[in-house]
Amino acid sequence: MESQKNRKLKRGRPKSPDKVEKRTKPELQEKAKNKKKRRKPVPKEAVEAKKRKRTKANTKKRKNLKKRKKKQKKITVFFMELFGALAVTGVILFILSFFFFTFAKVEGYSMIPTLRDGEFVYVSKRAKIKTFDLVAIQRGRTKQTDIRRVIGLPGQTVVYKNDQLTIDGVSKEETFIQKEQQQAQENGRLFTEDFSILSLTGETKIPEGKYLVLGDNRPYASDSRYYQLLDEKEIVGKVEMRVLPFHKFRRVK
Repeated sequence: MESQKNRKLKRGRPKSPDKVEKRTKPELQEKAKNKKKRRKPVPKEAVEAKKRKRTKANTKKRKNLKKRKKKQKKITVFFMELFGALAVTGVILFILSFFFFTFAKVEGYSMIPTLRDGEFVYVSKRAKIKTFDLVAIQRGRTKQTDIRRVIGLPGQTVVYKNDQLTIDGVSKEETFIQKEQQQAQENGRLFTEDFSILSLTGETKIPEGKYLVLGDNRPYASDSRYYQLLDEKEIVGKVEMRVLPFHKFRRVK
């Protein structure tokens, strides 16, 4: 009886994993062989088609890389050329500015309404100075550049009386401040105080090499009425046009 019970217990015990693996390995190998046998052989045409697709994809990638590199080279060359051109033009303009032209910034409110504080103007150093021209000036040893209007030239007699300008006995109209003169007259005051070359210098005419300059904002401008006549060497050049701001880019008179 005991031997029968032991046999039953041995039969009911779970088999060890090592034994299961040993028994199932040949079965698995047979299954794998059967699968390999079942697989159909791949035709050569399909293999060659796959290879062609791969080669085409690789060639496309190479072409795209070459195109990108060419574009990058073109962009870099373009910017290098642009930078070089700007550098050369900058050097040329810097050299020419010593002899032919320059740019000046309007400082203060002496030239209102013609020019306003912070605006930039183009100044020609070769232009001939005439009456009512705007000029850039540098007085004495100061490096500051101011903009004023030429009213009197060397050898002229200038008189202001009751807001009327007279040069060499001929009345002149100042159209650039006509509105301001009318407003001053309506308020019962003068826009330009009475004065003459005789009252400023003690001479009847403007001496040679000297200029009478005034600001367009006559009641508040600092000009030849306060710092006397301007020497010819102190005139940088004639103001031709306003360049900044861009929406006000135009010739000034």
